[in-house]
Amino acid sequence: MALFTHGRRLRVLLFLTLAAAPALPSFAQPYPDKPITLIVPYPPGAAVDRVARGLSLELSKRLGQSVIVDNVAGASGTVAGKRMLRAQPDGYTLMIGTVNELVVAPPVLKAGYSTRDFTPIVKISNNSTVLVAHPGFGANNVDELIALARKSREPLLSGATGTATMQTFGGTMLADAGGFKMTHVVYKGGSPLLNDLVAGQVQIGTIAMSSALPFIRDGKLKAIAVISMHRDPTAPNIPTVNEGKVVKNVQADLWTGLLGPARMPPAVVARLSSAVREIMASASYREAEFKSGSVVAEFAEPAAFGQFLVQEEDRVRPLLANVKPE
Repeated sequence: MALFTHGRRLRVLLFLTLAAAPALPSFAQPYPDKPITLIVPYPPGAAVDRVARGLSLELSKRLGQSVIVDNVAGASGTVAGKRMLRAQPDGYTLMIGTVNELVVAPPVLKAGYSTRDFTPIVKISNNSTVLVAHPGFGANNVDELIALARKSREPLLSGATGTATMQTFGGTMLADAGGFKMTHVVYKGGSPLLNDLVAGQVQIGTIAMSSALPFIRDGKLKAIAVISMHRDPTAPNIPTVNEGKVVKNVQADLWTGLLGPARMPPAVVARLSSAVREIMASASYREAEFKSGSVVAEFAEPAAFGQFLVQEEDRVRPLLANVKPE
């Protein structure tokens, strides 16, 4: 019978110990080591979907893994928000979030979550809500629209996406400030709304600038006003609703950001934030977004984005106090 030396005995014990040890958890592996799912709270073709697909391509290049866009539409984006609550916080399920499903819809639809239930990564872009109409509509600016609406026996029909979105409430706030009645025709996405506007099925619509801008440029729709305190830099010739004689201090600004489930590992958040920072600094990316009607935000660290989200909740909450979904 062969005898073990002391050194050989130690080597055998070490081998047996390592063989019996459980596999290391996935977060100990270099991130990412598999494809990432990027949830979009709206259907394909929506303004947010366009942002997500551009970002996913750039992220794939920098992370060395596929970033797969998953459109999870419904209930003004809250279906996607609730799905994110159930996702593993490992960085492999992310969401392009907007002011709608993060700030506006949760208190109105009683979705059961707030911005604090997610991990903020980075704010990506800013956008505007624009009031548009069929070219044959009998008003060319907000004061003419108000005068026309006040004379009408029937409420003005206005198309918008979602029952509890900033676009819809932008129209409501405009009607309240202008002293006229408006009935919302709610669409599941920007594409069907734009089709009905072009066909004259609805009189006016409130929609993201990046969705409407190609139609405005082609003359298929006319822009009445931007629902904001400031003109949109991507379409500076369009006045704001506040530049007329009647409406003042009305705004329905939009934005997008990248988020994950709560309690994501700080190292993963930092990796994603760094990658998006590179993308946002790219001149070609910024130019492409600008041409599409979206302005890339100035980069801020995840903590700053988290503070922004809380500030947005505080800003929007009073506006929604008396609002009920239609």
